[in-house]
Amino acid sequence: MRKTPGMHFRSFDPAGAAGVLSTLVVAFGGANHALSAAAPEGPAAIQAGPFAITPTTGVEFKHRDNIYLQQNNATDSWIYLARPGLSALLQDRNNTYQLSYKGEAGWYQVSRHNDDNDYFDNTVSGDVHLEFSDRWIAEGVASWASLHEDRGTGLSEGLIGEVLPKPIRYDQGDIGGSLQLGSHKDIGWLLLKAGYMDRQYQNFEELTRGRDRDETAVSATFFHPVAPNTDVLAEYAFKRIHYPNPFEDIPQLDSDENTLSLGAQWEITPNLTSTAKLSYVDKDFKESGREDWDGLGWGLDLLMQPREQDTILVTSARQPEETTLQGDFIKREVLTATWTHQWSDRVYSELGSLLGQDNYAQSFDDREDDILSVSLKVGYEFRRWANVYTGYTYDRKNSNVENLSYRDYVFNIGVELSL
Repeated sequence: MRKTPGMHFRSFDPAGAAGVLSTLVVAFGGANHALSAAAPEGPAAIQAGPFAITPTTGVEFKHRDNIYLQQNNATDSWIYLARPGLSALLQDRNNTYQLSYKGEAGWYQVSRHNDDNDYFDNTVSGDVHLEFSDRWIAEGVASWASLHEDRGTGLSEGLIGEVLPKPIRYDQGDIGGSLQLGSHKDIGWLLLKAGYMDRQYQNFEELTRGRDRDETAVSATFFHPVAPNTDVLAEYAFKRIHYPNPFEDIPQLDSDENTLSLGAQWEITPNLTSTAKLSYVDKDFKESGREDWDGLGWGLDLLMQPREQDTILVTSARQPEETTLQGDFIKREVLTATWTHQWSDRVYSELGSLLGQDNYAQSFDDREDDILSVSLKVGYEFRRWANVYTGYTYDRKNSNVENLSYRDYVFNIGVELSL
């Protein structure tokens, strides 16, 4: 039976750049892919001395009704995707060292105005997990990625997405680590995290250079056991956001965020963990031309398995995010739910939904976007090394600003292959 990965509270979550909500919708579609990993035995590896080398690949055919995410005059196209992957794992007792590569190439059948919508994204990463004892656990991760923003998302939303001749591209580097001091057997234990992210846009400099940014983040979380497999937690997090190339005559977006959280976490199994947090968030801008904000935030990762063949994942968050083209920042609220059902040893289905709202603080039109995404995916694992799937997704954004609303209908069929 397919196993669904859960949230590991001990693993490092690197400080990364938050995308716009339309990017979240795309990522949510990818969450279905994440929940449908390989067959129970997993992809086979090639032993190369002490390393286990695991190659994977995927091919997908996708049809989108609105590739530029326009409010009017939508353009539809078939998109052909290839996803190569390779990982090398070295394990020494409880310590692991891993290098990974993931790529995605996309070819569009249709474009407008002789546009070039094709892309080739690449991500290289390395991570390490070190267990000095059950009370001292360290993790580190570093990655570099060359990525693109889908047309009509991020810095190319609205009519800009149709005017630009190609997708906006950016390079992003992330590095970070975590240190666990103590364990759930103690009266309390501490989790320390630190991370750094740097994003640099690679084309359309007049539009994008002012949005290059780097983020530095640190956090400390104290856990106190109150019942078997249940802890209460208190957390402090700090993030410094810096824009090195601000536009002239526009107040800079540099800011500091301080977050205090109280919450709880509980384990269904050692690998399946749920967390709920309620937070006070304070965002201070460096320039007086931007308006500071403080308010309530929250985070929820709820994983349920009412039956062995069913897994339900519910996530919710309210937090500030960096703006794209309007306002000082985005007040974002998101709720997602995914239900995975194993009909047999080979057949599974995934039903997902996302509801979100973006409020652009201090924007000229008091911009507010409402987001809805609904998806269904059905897969058939006819071999351990081969998984065939098909799916359908409906995406909708309603905005009170002209030319920013859209609807998109996506059909896809694909295959995932491994050794």
